[in-house]
Amino acid sequence: MPRRRRGSRNSPLTADCHVPRVGNVTACYQLLVGALGADAGFESLRSRLSQTRWPVLPSLGEGARGLAPSIVEHYATEWDHWLQQKSHDGLGEHVDFRIAGTRVHAVRVRGSGCVPMLLLHGWPTSFLAFHRVIEPLRTLASEIVLASLPGFGTSTLPPGSWSITDSARALADAMRAMGHHRFLVHGQDWGSVVARAIAAVEPERVIGVHVSAGLRGFMAESADDEPAWSRLQRFAVDGGGYLQLQSRRPDSLAFALSDSPVGLLAWQLDKYQLWQAPLGDDFGLGTDFIVANATLYWLTASAGTSMRIYSMDAPDVDAAAGGVPTAVSVFGHGDFAARSVSSRANNLVAWYSHDSGGHVASLDSPAELVDDLTDFMNRIGADT
Repeated sequence: MPRRRRGSRNSPLTADCHVPRVGNVTACYQLLVGALGADAGFESLRSRLSQTRWPVLPSLGEGARGLAPSIVEHYATEWDHWLQQKSHDGLGEHVDFRIAGTRVHAVRVRGSGCVPMLLLHGWPTSFLAFHRVIEPLRTLASEIVLASLPGFGTSTLPPGSWSITDSARALADAMRAMGHHRFLVHGQDWGSVVARAIAAVEPERVIGVHVSAGLRGFMAESADDEPAWSRLQRFAVDGGGYLQLQSRRPDSLAFALSDSPVGLLAWQLDKYQLWQAPLGDDFGLGTDFIVANATLYWLTASAGTSMRIYSMDAPDVDAAAGGVPTAVSVFGHGDFAARSVSSRANNLVAWYSHDSGGHVASLDSPAELVDDLTDFMNRIGADT
């Protein structure tokens, strides 16, 4: 049986694309209270923030070798203000499942649609990344499930080896435990890889797979996959250094990120700037999400375990193809998904391309993402 935690199934949710508020506190704050509890250590975190030891950096060319200090200082201040909110009421019905030696966390939100929908985040985000699409998706799905990937937040990694396929099986088992024998799955970033893996291990249960910021099985593989290939090569040169570090030395980096909240925040902000810089001062993500997400990683000490996903074994492209209907949404001009690869490796039934948006469509382009999901469900008959 799952362990239920504080939170109301009927709690109101908002699709506002600015910092959303429920009562006197933000939506992400209430979602976090639902996941962690009201006494999760917010005051202790504020104390750590007040003791930040700021690095000494050359003033010449501020931001040329990473984040400008002013950006980190701004969000560190916002973080402290955000932590001063007070609420004992969590948002959503939070459940935990003990599966295959790990604990899987999920948020359940009832809807009025026809099929259950599983939403999977990437790195360095979390289930909080979907707070802007919950309300509009309630008319499409009978239940929306925001799951935390194993190793992220309160979803744990067991000792020993663990693969993407293991994560896929654990999440599929969690959906079964919730009574969902067939469902649709959306994944973004690493969530796209896990979504394909779920379709590979239990194709008879997956009605359809929709992805944004698609990685393995969608991402450009050669110069034949233009223009995505050129974008990928530019990224590898200009901003891909963290990929090598997190793939090969994640445990060493974990010591730094687990001992400094501002260090953790800066590491996440650096990725938002790489992917989302053209989308405004808050990278199209919103301050509420940015600081809530950092809070979740800090209080659960999951920086290290979350990075393990970069070194996990993943299913071969051919093995994961299956026959499950699949759709891909591409946002902006920094997406690495190629239609050619997506068609070869999947049963591609729809391709959506948007000139605007970024890597975290559920936050920076929520209306467009919901429109794409609506059309995809219509195409595969999942709306009836």
